[in-house]
Amino acid sequence: MNDSNGAFAEPVTVALPSGEVEVTSARQAAEMLLYHWPVGETAKRIQARMACMRVLGGTTAPDVARSAFLGAALEADIVAADSTTP
Repeated sequence: MNDSNGAFAEPVTVALPSGEVEVTSARQAAEMLLYHWPVGETAKRIQARMACMRVLGGTTAPDVARSAFLGAALEADIVAADSTTP
């Protein structure tokens, strides 16, 4: 876990009003969850944000954050069709 950004093995593409965004790391996912999330606070959003922070702190593998981010994005109905793989 020496990648300080927590690179994802596979990106998650989300569809926002501004267009599609390819999320490739825990850092990028955390920023999106904090500042650019299109829906209000939910348990899945909080869990995803916490998972990203653990990855950035070096205590969790990036795939954990990716999975949590994907779950929050599915809940928010913003996942692009090609990003549904857990």
